[in-house]
Amino acid sequence: MGIVRNGHEASDRWSYIRRFLGGVAGIADDFLGWWWRGKDTLSPAELAAAHEQWADRAEWRLAQRAEELASDRIKRYLVTSWTDSVAYTSRRLAAQARGELSEWIPQRERRPDLHTEARAIFADILTELNIQSQPTKEQSSVVHLRKAG
Repeated sequence: MGIVRNGHEASDRWSYIRRFLGGVAGIADDFLGWWWRGKDTLSPAELAAAHEQWADRAEWRLAQRAEELASDRIKRYLVTSWTDSVAYTSRRLAAQARGELSEWIPQRERRPDLHTEARAIFADILTELNIQSQPTKEQSSVVHLRKAG
């Protein structure tokens, strides 16, 4: 049975980090509080499990926001990219707590879909800026009249 915090269930799957969890809407999880006050009380195995729970929690929160993010491409990209970074880093810390070391894989290599989306968003913004900076026919006529007059 899970416990309820701020109207949302903090299930037993987050047992090592439960007291540092906020709600879904508007209340942030207290990762830094856990980092400074909670993690030092855990064995290496428990610390690894806690880091896995932080990764799971970040991905769970992203899933809870699917409807909100569906209509905002840029926000969806930013939140998805941030979540991927948090989950990846948390899982690396879990592996480190278990004594496993591996090479860092940049996000553009492990998530080429996010890299492609970032480039597409950037290209769209540049296109929009270019369109906005092009004078309309009316504006061009006014400029020519001013130069002639």
